[in-house]
Amino acid sequence: MEDRGEMDRKETEMNPDSFTIKALGKVVENNRIVIFPEYEDAMDGLEEGMLIWVLYIFHLSGEKLKVHPRGDISKPLRGVFSTRSPYRLNRIGMSATRVRKIEGSQIVVEELDALPNSPVIDIKPYSEVYDLPGGSVLSRDAILKRIRNENLISDYIDLEKQLQPNGFDCTLKAVGRLKGEGKLDFDNSERKLPEVELIDFDEKGWVYLEKGIYRAYINEVVKLGNDIMAFGRPRSSLVRAGANLLTAVWDAGYSGRSEVGLVVYNPKGIHLKKNARILQLVFVKLSERTQPYNGIYSGENI
Repeated sequence: MEDRGEMDRKETEMNPDSFTIKALGKVVENNRIVIFPEYEDAMDGLEEGMLIWVLYIFHLSGEKLKVHPRGDISKPLRGVFSTRSPYRLNRIGMSATRVRKIEGSQIVVEELDALPNSPVIDIKPYSEVYDLPGGSVLSRDAILKRIRNENLISDYIDLEKQLQPNGFDCTLKAVGRLKGEGKLDFDNSERKLPEVELIDFDEKGWVYLEKGIYRAYINEVVKLGNDIMAFGRPRSSLVRAGANLLTAVWDAGYSGRSEVGLVVYNPKGIHLKKNARILQLVFVKLSERTQPYNGIYSGENI
């Protein structure tokens, strides 16, 4: 008996006209699309600010069954279905972008991952319900993927142990005692941060901190793209031992080896060992790419 897959394949081969893909327009620049006159009515309803998917043809690319991820020949070959390589069997590409302006038959967008003259075959709105089905907080596997592909986190000690179900444990590099006062104003023109006196670990790698406020430095370098941010929380064991961490958000585009506030509430103090896991970073995918952070803490402690 003929199976369903073979029947579907034969039906497709017998009716090729029903699967014809038409070019509806083309990419003019990396931020501009022109729709052909006979398809302009399909633009009705597109609005400035709308997030859309643009499907197009990799017209200058070839077709392959297996590729090296990101063109890196040091990585083993993988089936093209498991990559975003342009060497696709039907050479169909897709790019999420935001509509900035509509000028007649032309759609001006933020940016397209497509080359000029790439045929556009479809445009559809981005939907958080369907296109972000797993939520916006990165899971363990999503974090690991970004570590491998984008160098999201480096200088870690034990990747397997530091990866958590929905976060990453950062470790203690150094700790210091605040000296002097701080000053903050509106535009940072008069900002002054207190000096810090580093506290030495003993010969076994431990440091004792009495009740008080300190600054802790982490080992790991964090490198965020402009589509992701992070915030930090203390490990529960640290809180249970009578201490807490004071952190701000890690803005999209930030890169550096961060510092956090460390508050010891326990009247008996706390002992911390060098490289102890103290901080869990949680990464959040933004609804759109944003202006990357470029403040004074960019590139800190690297």
